[in-house]
Amino acid sequence: MPFALEGFLMILGRLSGLFISAPVFNSRQVPGTVKVLIIVILSATMAYFVPVSFLVSLDNPGIIIAALVVEIFIGFTIGFVAYIAFAAIQLAGQLIDKQMGFMIVNVVDPQSGTSIPLMGNFKYIIALLLYLGMNGHHYLLQAIVQSYQFIPVMGLNLGANFYNLIIETTVYMFVVAIKIAAPVVMAILITDVSMGFIARTVPQMNVFIVGLPLKIFMGLVILLMVLPVYIWFMGILFARFFEYLDRIIFSMGL
Repeated sequence: MPFALEGFLMILGRLSGLFISAPVFNSRQVPGTVKVLIIVILSATMAYFVPVSFLVSLDNPGIIIAALVVEIFIGFTIGFVAYIAFAAIQLAGQLIDKQMGFMIVNVVDPQSGTSIPLMGNFKYIIALLLYLGMNGHHYLLQAIVQSYQFIPVMGLNLGANFYNLIIETTVYMFVVAIKIAAPVVMAILITDVSMGFIARTVPQMNVFIVGLPLKIFMGLVILLMVLPVYIWFMGILFARFFEYLDRIIFSMGL
């Protein structure tokens, strides 16, 4: 199909929203000028192949600006669903760090530039590698393309189904975080209970000095033991969030 300037601008807006919120695309390690160049190249390429339909005629600057704002919001929402999956992983790491005594130790996440828990960063890196390995970033670009089948320009419809899906996805984030952290948290809880019994039976032992290294050791051992299960679970997690993404895109359409 021929290149259309209006379609290019709308795709540019939707991709810009995706690059604001989506993991990998929103990495601060990539300079802003490079991101802009990538967005422009992708938008120009998609403008040739993606059929962009318009509900209104873009015949004045006010409508064009409003359409761009809507397109950015749509792209941001698509990327935000993927971000929620990684937020669940970081939340699980925070729960683990709290039990292991690592809450005071934070590292800088190179993707977002913020401080995150130590175990959260460990799990985040593994999840990011799996995400890239299963071409999750390609899936988001594909979602942008397919979204025009359901959401034409100025055709955004934020009904009750959309808000219910956002709430459901957010709730699922907390459920996933608890499931990921549960093995390590339970092991450390059992360790705490055991140390409590030891403190009662052997008062001479300083359980505070012995307990902290023991909790760290138990946490790391359990973490390594469940790592294969964690990797398997990540595949299911991303598949579930991509399913939520498809449903949310459909709910935003007319």
